[in-house]
Amino acid sequence: METLQKPEILDILTSEMVLSEMMKVQLKQMCIYAGIAGIDMDEIRKRLLDEGILPCPDKNSSKKAMAEIYSYVACSF
Repeated sequence: METLQKPEILDILTSEMVLSEMMKVQLKQMCIYAGIAGIDMDEIRKRLLDEGILPCPDKNSSKKAMAEIYSYVACSF
């Protein structure tokens, strides 16, 4: 049961980050969970852009961005 509110948000986020295949899977899972929980991933992306976390030039900064995305998604309910 995959549910992405806005499927393009996953493509946008992956284009702004340097991700391994496993990180892409994790990001997709977070986007699916956010869609089910009614969390706006586009709003999270805008916050990360405003904070200067996105776009990510390398994998280490992408790991930091993934942790921030996780904290927003996990703490949004």
